[in-house]
Amino acid sequence: MMEMKLPKACIACNHFSVKGYKHDTHCPYVEKYTGRAKDRTQFGTCEVHSKKVFCTEICSSFVHESSIEVYEVENRPEPLEPYQAKMSEVQ
Repeated sequence: MMEMKLPKACIACNHFSVKGYKHDTHCPYVEKYTGRAKDRTQFGTCEVHSKKVFCTEICSSFVHESSIEVYEVENRPEPLEPYQAKMSEVQ
């Protein structure tokens, strides 16, 4: 079976459900043919934090399927919706 490679962020997390796309001034993606920066990023909801999140956010509650190979990425400068990690999540 072929493994899927995804960034270690919400997009690969079991707690994330995709809802659509939102305007994003910190969008990390570029247009394939023009090389211009895109201005929209996928977003959805996080079941753990009960918040809307961009698929590129990172938190300490990350859990992924064993069939997905994840790689480290830098976290966003700001989340879609602010939230505070529970003290039990802080490492």
